Amino acid sequence: MLKEVGASGQISLGKKYAGRLFKVITHPDGRFELIPVRVVVAAQPQAPELLAAPDGWLPPGGYEGCTQWALDNRVALENYARQVEAEGTAAEQLERFLAEHPESLGDDDGPI
Repeated sequence: MLKEVGASGQISLGKKYAGRLFKVITHPDGRFELIPVRVVVAAQPQAPELLAAPDGWLPPGGYEGCTQWALDNRVALENYARQVEAEGTAAEQLERFLAEHPESLGDDDGPI
């Protein structure tokens, strides 16, 4: 079948293919290949459901609710919060280290 490209650069394949999607492959020799494709839309991720802990516990950090994951990992979250309270955040720890070890900074590093 021969098809002519119109003045606007379009080609008509006929009503049989109306609304269908094609992957267009351009070959180095100037040929075009049309491959029919089906697009599957990925499901949008759902926001985790906020729950109330039976004893009113909330995850450290000022949250207004918790997820099942937070309830399942409550001990680890509380331990981590205590560690941050005692030692500071990773950024604070890095600032202290660099202040104590200025030789670790290179000439192209910015000020702390």
